Amino acid sequence: MKKNSTFKISKIKFIYILVSVAFVASCARTSSPTGGPTDEDPPIPLRSKPLNYSTGFNDKKFIVEFDEFVTLANIRQELLVSPPLPEKPEVKQRGKALIVKVNNELKDSTTYNFNFYNAIADLNEGNELKNFQFEFSTGPEFDSIYLGGIMHDAFDFKSEAGWYVMLYDKLHDTIPRTTLPNYVAKTDEDGYFFVTNLKNQPYYIFGLKDMNNNMLFDLPNEKIAFIDSTFSPGFIEKTFVDTFTIIESISDDYKDTVFTDSLVSRQHMVTTVGDIRLFMFVEDFDQQYYKQTYRSERQQVIFTFNEDLNDSISIFPINDSITFNDWFIEEKTLNKDSLVYWITDTLLVKTDSLIFQINYTMKDSNLNKYIQTDTLIAHYKEPKKKEDKKKDNKKGGKRINLNFLVEKEEEPKEDSVIPPSELTFTHNIKGIFGLNKSIELTSRFPLKKIDKSRIEFLKIDDDTIPVKFDLIKDENDFRKNIIEFKKDEEESFKILFPSGTFTDIYGNINDTLEYKFKTHPLDYYSTITMRIKGVKDNSFVQLLSEKGELIEEKQINSDTTLLFNYLDPSKYQFRLYYDTNKNGFWDTGNYGELKQPEQVFYYPFFADILETKSNVDIENIWELYPENIESHNEPFKKADTNDN
Repeated sequence: MKKNSTFKISKIKFIYILVSVAFVASCARTSSPTGGPTDEDPPIPLRSKPLNYSTGFNDKKFIVEFDEFVTLANIRQELLVSPPLPEKPEVKQRGKALIVKVNNELKDSTTYNFNFYNAIADLNEGNELKNFQFEFSTGPEFDSIYLGGIMHDAFDFKSEAGWYVMLYDKLHDTIPRTTLPNYVAKTDEDGYFFVTNLKNQPYYIFGLKDMNNNMLFDLPNEKIAFIDSTFSPGFIEKTFVDTFTIIESISDDYKDTVFTDSLVSRQHMVTTVGDIRLFMFVEDFDQQYYKQTYRSERQQVIFTFNEDLNDSISIFPINDSITFNDWFIEEKTLNKDSLVYWITDTLLVKTDSLIFQINYTMKDSNLNKYIQTDTLIAHYKEPKKKEDKKKDNKKGGKRINLNFLVEKEEEPKEDSVIPPSELTFTHNIKGIFGLNKSIELTSRFPLKKIDKSRIEFLKIDDDTIPVKFDLIKDENDFRKNIIEFKKDEEESFKILFPSGTFTDIYGNINDTLEYKFKTHPLDYYSTITMRIKGVKDNSFVQLLSEKGELIEEKQINSDTTLLFNYLDPSKYQFRLYYDTNKNGFWDTGNYGELKQPEQVFYYPFFADILETKSNVDIENIWELYPENIESHNEPFKKADTNDN
């Protein structure tokens, strides 16, 4: 099994979970005394028929009696039986007892686990009895081998409670699409899982975010995970090599001693619990389809699709049966699943409802391509003016606040609604400007002309000094322009864009814009030096904010040392992903092709946070593979479809 050895599940957490499960199942806790404080204890299972952990089970039901009246919540979703049963068991409540009726024939010599997860609680206070499990064997022996691990999203490492972990003892092409697993368990909120009561044999292991609760990978938007090899739970024999230093010779005067190293190997049985790590991903849809149309600007229309547009596509307006040519300018965006068009035909701009014909490639049931033609409407609605909003408020459109201690709701500002034809900008100019930043100006509409000679850029000191700068069009953002200039610590600047500096494609010009800003002193910043070791493929290293927003990205091809300077004192994390196919972005996996998602690493591991402080430089060594753990499992290969 391939492993990302940056991961090592906490043995403490596993021991805690195992002890907790045994603690609840064995009914070893005493009840709280009558009276006194509010009962905060979950119900206690007192007795059962047959006994929990029985062998030779040949009945159709079992009964569990508790020390108090209990209630059931979402029992059909919470109760999980492993191995799964084709038909859900019937669970009835009678007094303080639960009666569970099995509606299917049970397999011979098999250990069954009924995990109630969060379904059982006491009647009065609602204290949950978490992870109560009832187990029995239909044979003379009790299968007690287990395995555990963690499952998370392949790219952002997030986890959810309730993802299925599914084990199969055989493999064919349609698993897990058509066949229920041999064993199943669910993840907790941190993504950890345990699968219990296993036989001592290899298993094929899958993860599934089941959208229709049938334990089958049968919907295109379901997340799936699989490991690259079979896994044998239990214990394995492993060789450990120790190095001993021995004395080879001592001089006659005892002043010189020669030492030599000697290698000694030893065999130990080690547990495999906790070795599993599953990466969840959603496959790319083979079927491309149109999703939605947006028209937030009168001059703009956006068409969105379910996936990146790889095939030819044509879109044209057909208002009043007229076909318009050269009616738009396309805005190239990083989101390759969307088309952004700026309408240049004045007749179309003035039309509130535009009708479009769209032609794009789809596939039929035999995966043959054909051209799909749709007709759709893009409607533009003028934003309400302040006067209109006041009229709505008088009609009761605005909720009256009856709590007089709460501040009065703020009225919209006069300029909160931008006139339809006004050329405005968004920018990153703040009062304090970063030493490693460039000025970024993004226009509301695409620009046709920039008169650079009109821009006044000054450094304000004892004297006012003109600043040399470069004006560069951003390659990745159609409407963004970047102003690069030299700056030093604790400097003050003013930049002025007189009216008419910018002209958009509709002939609008900007109003006069003026911004003032200054730079931090050097001792405000921090620096992170990251020495990355173990790089095995073309990679991208990303510096992220605490919330996961991309701050900076660098490409590497081998072990290297990267410098990230002029960082604000804040919290950061690093992500590295292999770009194996060198297409410039991360690619998901595909189960049909036995293709794993491109591998992702985080530093600190598991999306933890690295905090910086002013005037403090941090140096880190990032070992992508801190340990070399050899796989002891059989190869994971696509099996014959006749393997039943």
